[in-house]
Amino acid sequence: MTTIEFERVAIRSLPLSEGVPLGFWEGRVQEVDHPELKNIYVLPDRTEAARFAAEKILEVIREKPDAAISFPTGKQALSVYTELGKLAKDRGVSFSNVTAFHLDEYFPINPDHPDSFRKYLRENVWGPLGIKPENVHEIQADPGSDGNAVASAYEALLATHDIDLVLHPIGCGGHMGFNEKGTPQDSLTHLAPLAPETVYRDQVERGQTSPDHAITQGISTILRAKKILFIDLDPNYQNDVKEALFGPIGDHNPSSFLRTAGEKVEAIMTKEIAAHVLA
Repeated sequence: MTTIEFERVAIRSLPLSEGVPLGFWEGRVQEVDHPELKNIYVLPDRTEAARFAAEKILEVIREKPDAAISFPTGKQALSVYTELGKLAKDRGVSFSNVTAFHLDEYFPINPDHPDSFRKYLRENVWGPLGIKPENVHEIQADPGSDGNAVASAYEALLATHDIDLVLHPIGCGGHMGFNEKGTPQDSLTHLAPLAPETVYRDQVERGQTSPDHAITQGISTILRAKKILFIDLDPNYQNDVKEALFGPIGDHNPSSFLRTAGEKVEAIMTKEIAAHVLA
């Protein structure tokens, strides 16, 4: 076993015998010891990191074909979903009994709006993976609805399920879903104003016409899940990941709260990002 020492942690090359998913991973994935998280995995590049995250999702479904999973959106998640669709097809893994939940959604927004997360998930997850419509639970963030009531009803729905897995790609400022800076750890699903940097990213950098509010699963809601995959495939967020993993725990970086439930959190990142985060 090869060990590489960093300032804070040791990275060990893992042989397949230590539980790395089946595939071409031997010699390609490294495990990082972290004092609070279950594991950190480092992969050579974005494609392989996304594929490794997809392997981890398939592990959950192999163990429990009717698993309940909360799915996010965004470019990082899309990289994972692209690999997940390929692997599921190659391995013959069915998602037909999976129960799917929606991590967050702009409010208010029509489901057919170009920036709607419901549209994104229908096109990139529910349809391609073959998740049955009756097993899909979306946040009904339609114009004219009461956002607080929608959030409360969605939290009540989530409370009736044991969520087996949440996929959590980090966002700007370390946000978790749309839990922005200042969101308390005990937050449940709620209607939230988006941070100025999030609105700038969406409306200026990305040219969206999305609202400046969202309904999001709360931090406490997310941390109830049995397993959380915390991913960073984008170097733009490497400072946020470094702060989340090694800085003080607090609402200045919502993803730092993952360390309070670290025994069920696995982080996945690229070698480029790890070189910064672990230095």
